Amino acid sequence: MSIIKSIFNLKCPRCRKGNLFEVNNPYRIKKLNVMNDNCSVCQQKFVIEPGFYLGAAYVSYALQVLVMVITYLTLSSFTNFSVNWIISSIAIIVLLVAPYFIVLSRSFWISFFVSFDSNFKNN
Repeated sequence: MSIIKSIFNLKCPRCRKGNLFEVNNPYRIKKLNVMNDNCSVCQQKFVIEPGFYLGAAYVSYALQVLVMVITYLTLSSFTNFSVNWIISSIAIIVLLVAPYFIVLSRSFWISFFVSFDSNFKNN
């Protein structure tokens, strides 16, 4: 499995097999940020240090701004919607994708710091 696929599938960056989150469905809001302590396959620790995932908030913010800009440009270019309709549409879309972006940004953030190790069983 490639690194991109493991990030989007919310898998462990070290073995790319274990799940990062207790529930892989980000739309179960009660379990949204509940991560496993360790990978069930390679025992990689997911909370490396206190405050480790603070940087993931910046990644999530960047993804949401990107969606807002793309939505605005698309709607203003190809529709005759008023500004109020465009802003309302952007708000709805951002609210719908926010839970996925929250967990996706955590997956990206840990993958940035933890390398893939095909020999994890020997370590």
